[in-house]
Amino acid sequence: AILAQALAQAILAKGPGIAPIYHNSAFHTNMMMSKATVAGIACALLSQSPSALASGVETCGVGGCRSENSQDHVLLQLNSPVRTKLVQSHSANPFAWQTSGNTAAAGQWCEGQEPAPEWSLKRSCLGGLDIKVMTYNLFWWNLFGQQFQNGNGGSAGKLIQASGVDAPLDFMVFQECEDGNRVLRDAGLEATHAALGIQRAIALAYRKDAWRLEGSDVLVDVAEDQPGLWGRRSLLLARFKHVASGKTVLLANHHGPLVVGSGGICGGKATAWNILRAIAEHAQADDAIVLMGDFNAEASSETVQTLDRYINRHYTGVSFRGVDHIFSSCEAMHIKEVKNLGNGGSDHDALAEVLTI
Repeated sequence: AILAQALAQAILAKGPGIAPIYHNSAFHTNMMMSKATVAGIACALLSQSPSALASGVETCGVGGCRSENSQDHVLLQLNSPVRTKLVQSHSANPFAWQTSGNTAAAGQWCEGQEPAPEWSLKRSCLGGLDIKVMTYNLFWWNLFGQQFQNGNGGSAGKLIQASGVDAPLDFMVFQECEDGNRVLRDAGLEATHAALGIQRAIALAYRKDAWRLEGSDVLVDVAEDQPGLWGRRSLLLARFKHVASGKTVLLANHHGPLVVGSGGICGGKATAWNILRAIAEHAQADDAIVLMGDFNAEASSETVQTLDRYINRHYTGVSFRGVDHIFSSCEAMHIKEVKNLGNGGSDHDALAEVLTI
């Protein structure tokens, strides 16, 4: 209260004008408010008046709050924004992105911002709906290449089909995948599931009768291989709504940068922070978040250790010392089953999980 009173009185003593509020270097944004607006905010803090804070046309004098007839203005200068995002209220959305201000790989295109200490994707899910998910690196050039295994008699599809016998797969994510529909055909799932993506050779599939796609899938670049390799690496995101219950899932698929364990040119911290930020900027308050893929990063790597601080890791495979992972916002208590399904002719094992959201 003392600080709010002092702020308001100091502003009013200086007379009318424009007061700079903050500069956000990440988005090259300068934000300024009229001094009357700042005084109104101070007054709202002092009087605990939500209406004063919302209206922005109240000022605070020695005798308390009084209305002003003049309009206040908020001025935004935007130059070369880094990315587009959904603007969400922190109070309404617990996943809304917050940063500490610290960075990794400063000056690189894949510079990462550290999350604020209090920020996290971890949460306790309500339960009541079991979903089955899978991640699978398909080793496409070899397993499906005509000069190599040429599909190997549909071995990957047969593995997927067998995994859905006890309970249907709700969501699948594929890495090194050039044709998601071919995978579904080989698995006998083309009529029941739909495939999305294939940019940057990552794709996902979902069960059409149980889930409705909300909006469209989104691809966000989050990392880049070490020089001389394959270039930028992405995160594929899509939101789905359960037809019967109305529950929502934000599904994310990642194929991480090479060299394995390096985090690429920007390192493990920046890669992890960029993944987390992309999820936060697309997540809504009631989403159950599922992040899966071949991260090209073992459990001991800086990438995975950083992710572990902000999102729950449910399962890790064994291929290439364990680079395939399943993460979720839901706590470990929501895991009902995890299973290594074998490789089906790939150089990676497929991983599956049943969790309750």
